[in-house]
Amino acid sequence: MKVQNTWKQITIPFSAVVNNVLQQQYLAAQFIALAGRYLIPKKPDGSSINMQFLPEKQMLIGNQHPDGWAVGVKLKDLTVQNLDKSLNVQAEILLEGKSFDEAFQEFKTKLQNLGIDISGLKTEQPYELSTDALKEGKYFTIGSDDAVSENIRYRHNARLIINELAAEFTDVELVRIWPHHFDTGTFATIAQNGKGNAAKTIGLGWAIPDSMVHEPYFYISFWSENPVEIKNNPANLPAGKWMMPTWEGAVLGISEIIQKETTEEQYNLVKSFFESGIEVLKEKLK
Repeated sequence: MKVQNTWKQITIPFSAVVNNVLQQQYLAAQFIALAGRYLIPKKPDGSSINMQFLPEKQMLIGNQHPDGWAVGVKLKDLTVQNLDKSLNVQAEILLEGKSFDEAFQEFKTKLQNLGIDISGLKTEQPYELSTDALKEGKYFTIGSDDAVSENIRYRHNARLIINELAAEFTDVELVRIWPHHFDTGTFATIAQNGKGNAAKTIGLGWAIPDSMVHEPYFYISFWSENPVEIKNNPANLPAGKWMMPTWEGAVLGISEIIQKETTEEQYNLVKSFFESGIEVLKEKLK
């Protein structure tokens, strides 16, 4: 199935209903993260736990095990899938109506039935997981079709535009989703130190609501191993706002994007936010 690689129009104001679906997707994605943490050989950069969004399948998929298998989550119906090296479904678990623990036990059984050693698989993560989004604090529910579709559009658009921007850099990480913050992001190295390590980087991404921004948002950030003088609001942005000195970067919330009424206007707004911010940071980080 071919997927048109274009911006998908955001149409629904962010709400508790949309957020509830997003938070359940976050919890469902932890099955991918747990397989990556405990069953897939660790990588020096910790990337064995990350995942990517496959637009043609509307699903998240984790890293492949050396034996070829992987774990994925279909966002449309919250289904955890065990996939072979060709991404064919070998087993699946529909999360609807199950608690996280019930689903985890079924997850282990499915993996074991496929001949996978699950002796090291646990539910512990180095961060807290809230089950508040689950029905009665316990059970997965898929949510309304509109809210589910909107969350899929979020993830589609994030993958689209951040990959486009990443292609403009020569030293940049793969665009991936990280399970702790559930953000789609990457960072580009724009300067190295004498040891050949990153000395200055620019981060690009899309994040779910957090203590800093209470809605989904695109972000651009920077890091430098030596202090850099960048004052508040270093330059006006065509969209979004700088968060300094609270945070070293700028954000563009969904509520500002949704004010644009066409796909082209929304895409151009987000693109201009990133391009202007990148230009400012490149100049300041020289």
